[in-house]
Amino acid sequence: FRRELCRARTFGFMRDVKKLWACGRALGASLDNTVAVGEDRIMNPEGLRFKDEFARHKALDAVGDLSLAGAPILGAFRSVRGGHKLNSMMLHALFAAKSAWDVVETATARPRNREVVGHADIGFGIPQPAFAPQKA
Repeated sequence: FRRELCRARTFGFMRDVKKLWACGRALGASLDNTVAVGEDRIMNPEGLRFKDEFARHKALDAVGDLSLAGAPILGAFRSVRGGHKLNSMMLHALFAAKSAWDVVETATARPRNREVVGHADIGFGIPQPAFAPQKA
């Protein structure tokens, strides 16, 4: 996650910026945290962080959207041209089909070289560890 996804920025088209700002959206967007797409090029002076930064950001969005399920999901996720709305619709459809899922107990994984400093109850009574940064 840290190496492959978390640095992938959201993106948007320069032609849409004024419309978005006018309706109170994307107010925190800047060239520091957003890939700005012009008519024929990337507007950010440094370019893309990854050749496939757009796809990585879509994957990052999916991770965030699926975390709204309230518990970790053990399964496969595949999306074509997905987005927040489609991911939300998928979760609603999944949970509406009660025969399509089940709550199971699993052991809590603890990555190597990490110190557990606490936990968060994310629902369903499933504690998740909170990890401290790796020690030098």
